[in-house]
Amino acid sequence: MLLILGFISLSLCEAFIMDENCVHCNWNGVCKTESRQCECYQGFKGTDCSVDCGCQGHGVCNQDNTCQCDNGWKWSSSQHKCIWDCTCPTGVQCMGPGVCACTQACRYGTCWNGQCECWEGYTGDRCDRLDKNTMMNRNISVGMNIEGLSYWSPELKFVDVAKLSSAWITQRDHDGRWDTHEQNNITWRNDGYPARLEKSLSVVKLVFRSTAGVHGPQGNFSLLYDGDGEITFALVSHTVHYNGKGRKTVEFHEGNQGILIKIMRTNENNPIHNIRLIMPGFEDRHELFPFYPPFVENLKRYSELRFMDFLITNGHTPEPTTWSTRRLTTFHTQTGSEGGAIEYAILLANILGADPWFCQPHAADDDFLSRFARLALSDLRPDVKVYVEYSNEVWNSIFRQTTYTKEQGKKLGLDPQDWKAGAKYYNKRATEVADIWTSVLGNRVIPVWAWQTAYYDYTRQIFEDLGTRAAHFKAYAITGYFGCDKVTGTKHNISSMSPEEIHALCHQEFASSIRNFHFHMNLSRSHGLKLLMYEGGPGLESSTHDASTQYAIAYNRHDLMADSVNELMQAWYDVVYNDPQNTAPGGLFNYFASVGQYSKYGSWGMLEYTGQDPYTSPKYLATHRFINSHYHNQYMGPICSFVRLNASELYGCFRDRSSGSQRCGHTADNGMHWTFYPTVHGVNITAVILDGLNPITRVLYIRVVDTLAVNKYFTLNAASANNQWTALKFDEYHRRLAPGSVLRHVPVGGSTGPRPDNTRC
Repeated sequence: MLLILGFISLSLCEAFIMDENCVHCNWNGVCKTESRQCECYQGFKGTDCSVDCGCQGHGVCNQDNTCQCDNGWKWSSSQHKCIWDCTCPTGVQCMGPGVCACTQACRYGTCWNGQCECWEGYTGDRCDRLDKNTMMNRNISVGMNIEGLSYWSPELKFVDVAKLSSAWITQRDHDGRWDTHEQNNITWRNDGYPARLEKSLSVVKLVFRSTAGVHGPQGNFSLLYDGDGEITFALVSHTVHYNGKGRKTVEFHEGNQGILIKIMRTNENNPIHNIRLIMPGFEDRHELFPFYPPFVENLKRYSELRFMDFLITNGHTPEPTTWSTRRLTTFHTQTGSEGGAIEYAILLANILGADPWFCQPHAADDDFLSRFARLALSDLRPDVKVYVEYSNEVWNSIFRQTTYTKEQGKKLGLDPQDWKAGAKYYNKRATEVADIWTSVLGNRVIPVWAWQTAYYDYTRQIFEDLGTRAAHFKAYAITGYFGCDKVTGTKHNISSMSPEEIHALCHQEFASSIRNFHFHMNLSRSHGLKLLMYEGGPGLESSTHDASTQYAIAYNRHDLMADSVNELMQAWYDVVYNDPQNTAPGGLFNYFASVGQYSKYGSWGMLEYTGQDPYTSPKYLATHRFINSHYHNQYMGPICSFVRLNASELYGCFRDRSSGSQRCGHTADNGMHWTFYPTVHGVNITAVILDGLNPITRVLYIRVVDTLAVNKYFTLNAASANNQWTALKFDEYHRRLAPGSVLRHVPVGGSTGPRPDNTRC
C-alpha cells in the first residue's frame, strides 16, 4: 500500500516537472496549450528545447545540432554559433552581417560597409569638409514644425516602428476587457519593460494605427528583442515566416486597426526588453540609421526644424522635469508626455544640417537646462545655430504650461492677477532659460521670446514687463495662421459655399495678417529683436462644428489652397523678411506642420501621411514653388554619384558637361570610358542620383529629383540587354535599397570616385 502511494506520488511529481518544463520550454520555445508539448523556436531542439544549435536567430538547426546560417552569417566551429560573415580588406573587421567597418573614422557622418555616408553638406572620404553649396536648405528662410510622436501618427519617423508605440495596457487570459488597469501592480524596469508578470497577465501596446497602417510599408517586418519570454501579435492578421528566439520575421496584412504587440510571459531572471519592430528591409541598418528615409527626404529643404511637438512641449511631464526623468533612446517607446529623446532630435538636425529649435519643458529645472545645452554643444554639428524657447504658447489656456506659469507667478508674488502673474513668470523664466543656454553655447544660440499675435495691447503689456531683459534675447516670434474669417464657425455656412467663395474669405483675411506683421515688426525693432514666426499656415479647424469638417478638409485639398498659402508667405516675405533691419535670424517662416491626418481638429499637415505624392498636396506645392522663386537654391542632390564595384569598375549617374543632360552609365577602366544607359525622361529633372547597386544582380537603385524636391524612384538592371527603367513605389524602393548587401554610393568629393576630368561632371 505504501509502495503504491509512493509510486503515485512520484508520478505526480514527474508530471508536475514535465508540465513546468513545458510552460517555460527553457525559455527557448512555447508550450502548446492542448498538447502540453514544447514548440521550439527555430535554432533550438529537444522535447524541452534545451538543445541550442547556435543560430542566434539567423538560421535553422541541422541534424548534427549545428546551424544552417542565413546569408551574412557563417558557422563558427570554435564558438559553436553563427557569427557575422563578411569579406573585408586586411585589418578591417565586420560591423554587421556582411558589412565591413571603415578604415578611418567618419567625422560628420556614419560608417557603413567600408565607406562613410556624410551628413548633408559634408563631403570627402571622412565627411570632414563642409560645402554649403551641396545643401538643399542653403539660404532658405523657411522652417518646419515636426509632427508629434504617437502610435497613430501618419508621419513614419523611425524604421523601428516600436519607437512610436503606445503605453502598455494590461490584459488577462479569459478576460474580455481591453485594459484590466493593473499597471500599478507590475514592477517596471527603468526602460519601461515589466520585470516580471503574474501567470495569465500580459502587457500589450499598439503601434502602426490608422493612417500609418494603411499607407505604411508592406512586407516582412523583423521583430527583435533581448531577454527570455514569449511575444505574440494581435488585432491584425499576420503570418510568421521565421520564429527564432530574439528574432521573428512577420508579414502584417494591410489594415488600419494597428498592430498589437503582446508580452505573454517574461523570465524575471532575464526579462524581455529592447523590443524593436523593424520595417521591411531595414534590419541591417536600423541601429546606425534610425530614421525612415522618406521622412528625412521630406525635410531636406528646410533650414530649421522646430521640435516642439517631437519633444512633447505642451503639457510636458513630470513636474519638475529633471535630467534623470528625460526620455532615453533605450525606453520602450518615444511617445508619451515626457517627449522623444533629445538625442534623436539632435541626430536629425545633424543629418539634415538644419538649425534645431528646442522648446524647453515648462517645469525643467536649471540642471536640466544646463545639461541639455551641454549635450547640444558636444553633439551638434558645428555649422548650425540653436533656437531656444521657453515652453510653447504659455498664454494659451488650453495648455498645462499656462496654468503652471500662473501658479508659479502667484507663488512668487509677481502679481495678484492670475494672467499677469503667469505672464510675468514667463518673462522671468524665459530670461533664465536664455541665460543658461547662452552661457554654454555663446553666439550659437538664438534665445527666442514668443507671445500671442492678435491682441496688441496684451502683447504691449507683457513687453513692458520684460523691459531691459529683452536684451537677453535675439528674436521675437509670433504666429502666422489664417482661418478664412473662421469659415468653419457659426458666422458662415461652409457647407453651402463653393471653394471660390472660401478662397475669397481667405484673401480678405490677409489684410489683417499684413497689419499684424507690420505691428509686430515695429514692436520687435523697438526692443532690438529680430522678428520670426514660430508657427504658421492654414488653420481651418472645426472641433465644435463636426458637420463642417468635411468641407474644411476638402478646401485644404483644393488647388485654391495653394494660392492662399502662397499669399500668406508672400505677405510675410514682403513685410518681415525684406525689412532691411530684420536680417538673419529674422524673417524665418516656420510652417506648421510637416505631416498630420486631417480631422475636425484641423488639417495642419503639409502632407497627410509619409509617402503621399507631394503633387496631391497644394500646401506642399505652394511652399516649394515659393522657395524656388524667392531663395534661388536649385540644388536637389549630388550632380555626381558613383558606386564602386572593384578597383576599376564603377557605376555612376552624373551631369554631362558637354550636353548638360543627366546620364547614368558603367565604366570598367575607372572612368576613362563610359557605356551609357538610356536617358530617364521626366519634366523638370534637376538631379539623377545613383543611391546603390546590388552587386549580385547588378540592379541599380536610382532616385530622380525634380525642381520641387519631389522624388521618383527607379531600378535599372545593368545585367540586362535592354536596360529599361522600372518605376517603384517609395516604400518598395527603400526596402530593396536598405540591406547591407547593397553597395551605397561613395562619399561626394571622396577619393574613391573616378577622377573629375573623366566623369564630365
